[in-house]
Amino acid sequence: MHRHKTGALIEASVKLGALASGRATPEQLHALQMYARAIGLAFQVQDDILDVESDTQTLGKRQGADIARDKPTYPALLGLDTAKAYALELRDQALEALRPFDAAAEPLRDLARYIVERRS
Repeated sequence: MHRHKTGALIEASVKLGALASGRATPEQLHALQMYARAIGLAFQVQDDILDVESDTQTLGKRQGADIARDKPTYPALLGLDTAKAYALELRDQALEALRPFDAAAEPLRDLARYIVERRS
């Protein structure tokens, strides 16, 4: 389910950018797809973590809203510490997917890091 939310939008954005360049090889497109899937899921995991740890003002939405609506969340399913470790693992998977790329992919690397470090 989570891959069909924000993750799908991130994946589409990354793939469209690569396709628009006109230079992406099939291997590069596959690597970017793996990257996008990892950061899309990392975004959702971090969002679930913030729903537990942050406050309404910082989040810009009601803190605890997912739990109040009985939505399954990664901290509820895995525990908070394991959810945090999973977000970091997904970040590392995303960075690994970008290994074949040169410095031009640094903004994508920065995005992967930001997604799991963000506080809102």
